[in-house]
Amino acid sequence: MVVSYVVLRFWDHFGTIPAVPISAPITLGVLAAAVLAVALGLRARFAAHREARMRAVTGRPADRPERRPIKPIDPLQAARALVLAKASGLVGAVFGGIYGGYGVLLLGRLDVDIYVSRAVTCGFAFIAGVALILAALYLERILRIPPESPAAPAGKLVSRA
Repeated sequence: MVVSYVVLRFWDHFGTIPAVPISAPITLGVLAAAVLAVALGLRARFAAHREARMRAVTGRPADRPERRPIKPIDPLQAARALVLAKASGLVGAVFGGIYGGYGVLLLGRLDVDIYVSRAVTCGFAFIAGVALILAALYLERILRIPPESPAAPAGKLVSRA
């Protein structure tokens, strides 16, 4: 955010600062919604698989036997989702910082109408960037591997899926 503010102050010293695209908050918001949807989908699949595994271990019958069997999560799919979470967190941080710094710069110029509209757009882009960071962190939390169980043999991890 500080780097964005300093660069834009320098840019403003030599000319006019660039316009803020209206698509910035929309794009970041759509990305945040997509990452959150992936996280919620994987959370539901993990919960269903965990429940089916517990039923198999305890010998309890399924609530509804007509349901299709639950497939385990593909490790490659989980790895791809983790890469999506890491990349989304970085994108949200970079663009949230850029538009946050831009918005802070524009707070001192709210007497001009064009700067008011730019500041509002920057504010929405900053909020969408923070939402993208939060969605990415939530997806990372869904995909974390639980710690080793004390009952597990040394060197073996207990699988969550």
